[in-house]
Amino acid sequence: MQKNIFKLFKESLKNKNSYIPNLLTASRLAGAFIVPGLFLSGNIPLAFIAVSAFAATDFLDGKIARKYNGFSEFGRILDPIADKVFAIIPSLAILPITPILALNIGAEAIIAYINSKSYQNNGHPKSSFLGKFKTFCLFPTIVFCYLNIAFNIPLANIIIPALSLGTLGIQSLTAFDYYQKAKKENIIINIDKENNDNKITLEYQEKDYEYALEYQNDSYNLESQNNAYDLETQNDIYDLDYQPEQEKNKVKTMVKTYPKKNAHN
Repeated sequence: MQKNIFKLFKESLKNKNSYIPNLLTASRLAGAFIVPGLFLSGNIPLAFIAVSAFAATDFLDGKIARKYNGFSEFGRILDPIADKVFAIIPSLAILPITPILALNIGAEAIIAYINSKSYQNNGHPKSSFLGKFKTFCLFPTIVFCYLNIAFNIPLANIIIPALSLGTLGIQSLTAFDYYQKAKKENIIINIDKENNDNKITLEYQEKDYEYALEYQNDSYNLESQNNAYDLETQNDIYDLDYQPEQEKNKVKTMVKTYPKKNAHN
């Protein structure tokens, strides 16, 4: 898969319109480490601004790609990876303060596992509407948690659990949807593989039959040649045996005719 990623990256460079969308997507990978760094260093308001800005790139990259035809296979694969990394690592940084996010982190890990297994089985998992809606709910939940830590929002003890559990429900539906699609795709791949194996086996059987038929014809021709050679040899032996008799008869004929010729004289 690593080789395929590099290959797809090189192919994406051919489309200049994909540069900005892919950079925005990749920025979330960087943001996943920048935000916790700011938070743990005590720059909590700045961490809130950063997490909000990086979360917004998930909306901007798709919008720009659609407007300027900047789609690429590399961007399609990078987007869900960046989303998972950006959702999990900044959430881990504030987990001691908002432990309910552990449910959302676990759900994202399950979705990531399903997609990774699909890739390993030569599948092609694609983001669905449900998956995009899940991300649309998850990122604001994380942003609101940072907002509450920075500015102590009233009723946050009610809002945060509601956002987290509501997002968890959507995450569960997304995980089930991806699992069903991966299972169906894996069945199709196995069927195609089985058909290819049967086709290869049939081709080998046909070749073996052709080889056997060719060998049989060669054996028949060789046997015919041997029989002809044996027959020719027998004829030669017969001629050798028969030739002295012919000579004898010729001599006898000459002896019988010789006196008659002298009598006429």
